[in-house]
Amino acid sequence: MIYAVSAVLTLALSSLVFFNPYAIPMCLLLKLLSIPIILYLYTAITRKMDIYFYLNLGISRNEYRFIPFVVEFIGFILFITLIGYLGNAIR
Repeated sequence: MIYAVSAVLTLALSSLVFFNPYAIPMCLLLKLLSIPIILYLYTAITRKMDIYFYLNLGISRNEYRFIPFVVEFIGFILFITLIGYLGNAIR
């Protein structure tokens, strides 16, 4: 669920960067502002679900919640950089 919502935002921002590579700082700021909102919605929706399986593996609740966002944000930066270079190369 986290990745689906973040992917929609990533695709929208990457289309903006493709046509205007100078919008990369604004897209990074928008992505950083969207992470707490998505995290709040994710924790509010899944609060009642059990995560005991992951806790038994030694993963803390904070790691369970924040690792997907870190991985997705690193992927976002790489994707936006690639799209920015591609947009500049096509022009």
